[in-house]
Amino acid sequence: MRPELKRAKDLAEIEPDEALRLCNKVLNEEFDTEDAQIALFMSGYLMMQAERYGLAFNIFQRCAQLRPNQSEIWSNMGMCLEENDKLRSIELFEKAIKLNPKNESAIANKALMLLQTGRPKECVNLCKLALEIKPDLRSAIHNMGLAKLMLRDWSGWREYHDTLGVKHRESRDYGLPNWSGEPGQVLVYGEQGVGDEIMFSSCLEDLQKTNGIVFDCDSRLESIFKRSFDFPIYGTRFKTSTPLLDNHKPDYQCAIGQLPYYFRKKDSDYPGKPFLKPDPERVKQWGSILGEGPRIGIAWSGGTHNTGFKERTTKLDTFSELFGENLVCLEYKDVDEERLKACGIKYWPRAVKKGSDLEELLALISCLDVVITVCTTVVYFAGALGVPCHVLVPKWPGYRYHIKGDSFPWFDSVKLHRGDFKESIRRINAQDLHRIRPTGNGSLSRSMQQYNEAFVGAC
Repeated sequence: MRPELKRAKDLAEIEPDEALRLCNKVLNEEFDTEDAQIALFMSGYLMMQAERYGLAFNIFQRCAQLRPNQSEIWSNMGMCLEENDKLRSIELFEKAIKLNPKNESAIANKALMLLQTGRPKECVNLCKLALEIKPDLRSAIHNMGLAKLMLRDWSGWREYHDTLGVKHRESRDYGLPNWSGEPGQVLVYGEQGVGDEIMFSSCLEDLQKTNGIVFDCDSRLESIFKRSFDFPIYGTRFKTSTPLLDNHKPDYQCAIGQLPYYFRKKDSDYPGKPFLKPDPERVKQWGSILGEGPRIGIAWSGGTHNTGFKERTTKLDTFSELFGENLVCLEYKDVDEERLKACGIKYWPRAVKKGSDLEELLALISCLDVVITVCTTVVYFAGALGVPCHVLVPKWPGYRYHIKGDSFPWFDSVKLHRGDFKESIRRINAQDLHRIRPTGNGSLSRSMQQYNEAFVGAC
């Protein structure tokens, strides 16, 4: 192997651009040699790491023509298709495994696709097989934990706890030992998205019963958490330095997503109660703006290319059964404002659009009578506020929404609806919405009663 390729292999994870330059150098100088084939394969890997999956897939297709019996090539092709075509990716992983039954990575990747296509039991079995080959394979451990959680087997929090840093999970080092249940002050830090921080933050009250807490969160949630909890909170999660360690001397550190392992071991450990407190003044303003009648918030897109956007997203017309009601758009992505106006749907970008003030979103949702949404962040805002929320769960849901059942263990106010989205909305309209429609007696809506209670409490 040429020295450039050895160097590119060493740089692949830390300096991918330089590694790609070295691969291109070899390809420019050698068109039809073994080293050229190696450089081509490494280029495909680098493109895959850069999330240029279409280019990577086509590079690997050429590699497969040159070396059809190399298991890793077929496995990488499968990885490129994980979000675009899950069923075809399974077929490619199966080919990789057939060529090399000991390819533990291909086995773990197939397990993940089985999980993401609604087969968590098969996922667990495949993860066990991968771990027989390589007992410390973190991807297999992580996938098995997710599969257990999808089955509402809470022992999955063990694997989830042990695989911090895998698959979108952020690991930080504050220079402190990791907490494993000892007494003392714990520096808890947020991980993943805003919705995850909110969901997992329900565990903080459990931790506070036995330990002191300092919380480092997403800056967008700092003021909300400060109002809702009574321990020190810093919104410096994404900053390289924080005054937190100058002002406090915590004994341990712990990612917030590791807390369920300690505090959510059985069904009864999930309190399901609201705990976030909106700003009373903003609530008063939104209560005046929204007007009379049952206020229904709707959202129809969730996720990104790498987090199930295709499965989690629908169209505005899915909600056509509700057109004519007092609808409020909670959609955070770009929308057709003229179309919303034509459908009589109220829209305030300053509260809901990506990058807006989450204090406004929280206050707005607190003034709604009900939320109907796909699997997206507003589920966690509504649940943590105690606002009734109906979730349209796709055929292939993420682990948080489980494989069956209509309850959402984290929040009592959230109800899951499976099956065709439009049919689910018809059922919600027929069975649930009539309960909050005005009776003509001029009584306050649930939202205004909630505001009055919150305002009195704040005073």
